Amino acid sequence: MERPNLENYRKALGTLDEAMLKPPGNSLELDGIIKRFEYCLEVSWNSAKKVLEYHEFKADTPRNIFRELARIGWMNNPEQWIEFLEARNKTSHLYHEKVAEELFQIIPIFLKATHKLLEALEERLK
Repeated sequence: MERPNLENYRKALGTLDEAMLKPPGNSLELDGIIKRFEYCLEVSWNSAKKVLEYHEFKADTPRNIFRELARIGWMNNPEQWIEFLEARNKTSHLYHEKVAEELFQIIPIFLKATHKLLEALEERLK
């Protein structure tokens, strides 16, 4: 199996980091930040799946991927990641301003966790 490339993960994370440099000035900017959160979360679990498969571990769904990462000691808190997945599932309801604001509040927590996950995955590919 070919060694996974985490460049897309790094780029996606960089766009979310950039978006969070200043508070959103309007609902359009807030929606853009939430969209970046969505695709960053998608890239994170897809990248984790590829690294797991590279090391011959199997996991089929995002939830199972995070549970497997915890089981093998690559992360400590899979439940936090499951909460991120549940938050992402709420993004289809962004027409509710309150939901959008709640999602925005978890993004700094997600950023810290996803930087840590990226570091863990990169470490496993050295």
